[in-house]
Amino acid sequence: MKIVYTLDSLHKSGGTERVLTTKMNWLAEHGCDVTIILIHNVDKPFFPLSPKVKVIDLAANSKKEYRRMLTEKLFEIKPDITISAGGPEMPILYKIKDGSKKILEFHYTKNFLINFVKGLRNIRFRQLHLLKVWLLQKQLAYHTKFYDKLVGLTARDVGLWGNPHNMTFVHNPLSFRSEKKSTCMNKRIIAVGSFTPAKGMDQLIEAFGIIAHKHTDWELDLYGSGQDLNLLHELCARYDIDNQVSIHEPVPDIREKILESSIYAFPSRSDGFGLVITEAMECGLPTVAMDCPCGPREIITKDTGIIVPDQDIPAFANALEKLMTDDNLRTNMGHNAVKEVKRFYPDAIMPKWIEIFTQLTETK
Repeated sequence: MKIVYTLDSLHKSGGTERVLTTKMNWLAEHGCDVTIILIHNVDKPFFPLSPKVKVIDLAANSKKEYRRMLTEKLFEIKPDITISAGGPEMPILYKIKDGSKKILEFHYTKNFLINFVKGLRNIRFRQLHLLKVWLLQKQLAYHTKFYDKLVGLTARDVGLWGNPHNMTFVHNPLSFRSEKKSTCMNKRIIAVGSFTPAKGMDQLIEAFGIIAHKHTDWELDLYGSGQDLNLLHELCARYDIDNQVSIHEPVPDIREKILESSIYAFPSRSDGFGLVITEAMECGLPTVAMDCPCGPREIITKDTGIIVPDQDIPAFANALEKLMTDDNLRTNMGHNAVKEVKRFYPDAIMPKWIEIFTQLTETK
């Protein structure tokens, strides 16, 4: 089976790039002919890519040029399946009549743009911005109707889309395995993600700020980058917790950093899935998460973590403190997480994708 993925680039450190790399590697290692077509890659892939995955960099300099070059490549390759990752290719891919079935993978929750604007602090003309992103989301919804299959990440998100006939969901596959597990005894909390309103790192710092001075032997590590970096530093200064909070650049191998920690914190206001939760579970960490749309409640159970009401910062602080002060609870949840995470292993997730591909190609 010939499968083509389309993406702007692979050099970024985001969850979409990590997930796509994991999926392409698995498919290529299991007999599929996999190609990824990039708009303009500026550097080598951030995550390791199998040599069996063919990479085509169009180096397109305009939308018109990109559409022309992408069309030529698809007619040349003649794939069975062509997949959009929801980037600049999304409005044009389904219009290319090369004979392949077109799939749109949606790596965000449906209302991610609205949730993003709502999470911005001190924004002027908020209602005007909300109207703008609402119109963008309507435009997005229009394009999804023309894809042979729209694939979300959670059952909850399919409901938000209104359960369209051409939509299903497949959870993200875990991106790595770890024989080593955390002891959950190092007094460190970790969070990984972009420093944007959607990921809610500001909420995490505020929650930690409520309890940090009662637990001066505990530290918080944030890994990521983004527009809220200065805000995060300001919040640390406001709560006088600079000596307990460390803010780091993204790292290719986050596993080692997770293994050095004992609690994973997931403070998102909006998230498509929550891949880092499964990575933390694989390393044996319990998770404290906001019940944001849409991923945490489909990953975390009462035996593997604590989910608090969406954007409830005091409840998040209380949940963190509960795990910080109860060694047995923390370690037991960590052990349970290791068992539970197996349902997200690629060998459990990727056959669902093969089933989707097979069903689509059988109708050609």
